[in-house]
Amino acid sequence: MRQAKIVAIALVFIAGAASAQFVVSGDDAKKAKAKNEISADTAEKITQACVAFAKEKKIAVSVFILSPTGQIVHAHRMDGQVPINIETALLKAKSVLYTRDSTHTRANMVANNLALQLRWSSIGVFPTSGGLPIMVGDEMIGAIGVGGSNQDEECAYAALTSVVGPQPPLAEKLAPPPPRP
Repeated sequence: MRQAKIVAIALVFIAGAASAQFVVSGDDAKKAKAKNEISADTAEKITQACVAFAKEKKIAVSVFILSPTGQIVHAHRMDGQVPINIETALLKAKSVLYTRDSTHTRANMVANNLALQLRWSSIGVFPTSGGLPIMVGDEMIGAIGVGGSNQDEECAYAALTSVVGPQPPLAEKLAPPPPRP
């Protein structure tokens, strides 16, 4: 029993130490009165990893990383992006903050339901894949939104797992609806 408690305490300590490297800390955290907000350094590394993914796949993306309270921590637009690519990246990141899950999950929820799609969009939720919560353990430290390509979600996921570590699994891809007669 005592050994189990020691292991549990050690795991809590390790998880706390792991998340500390990705969030604002020290005097900066005291000044901002925030402990579990993604740091600018981590946000920039995630963005760089996403851009590297995009270059490897020969695509261009726009990336927004937001704090849990919705402030822009880091943003980047690759050359060749049109305004809608940039705007949808921001909308996806904001949608994650509203729903606390991936925009792909929301897209699956509203698939084939125009009324629900309109309801979600009227409150600012953009149910299109490419937005993910940034998780450290079971805590959301920010949100990422990627727009501009047909691999937005994959870009975000690859960047998050390479910089922050394991993330929740991606939402399943639904089969397209059958054609109407």
